[in-house]
Amino acid sequence: DVLKLVPKDLEKAEKLLKEAPGKKDALEQVNNAYMSMYCSVQALLHSIQYKTTHMRCIVTVLEDYFIKKEMLERDLIDRFLRSQRVEGTPEENFQSAEAWLNAVKGIINK
Repeated sequence: DVLKLVPKDLEKAEKLLKEAPGKKDALEQVNNAYMSMYCSVQALLHSIQYKTTHMRCIVTVLEDYFIKKEMLERDLIDRFLRSQRVEGTPEENFQSAEAWLNAVKGIINK
């Protein structure tokens, strides 16, 4: 059952975010923050029983489902995609990962 993946995704997102600042260089820090966001996104998708690893599908569901229903801000998706392109400082990416984690927890707990 896909719903059973949600707590595991959130746990992994939290772990990756917590570990990110301790990574040896900025690239690894940004990558860990991105992976944290990715796990948060997966938790969100799994919460509606949707499972995919294809980025185009992920972004489409985020836009067509979560943004259209005003459950998610467009800025979060933009921050996720910037991190995927390894843009921004580690600190900016840590903040984005934390924002994703908090947003997803808020949506899931409603």
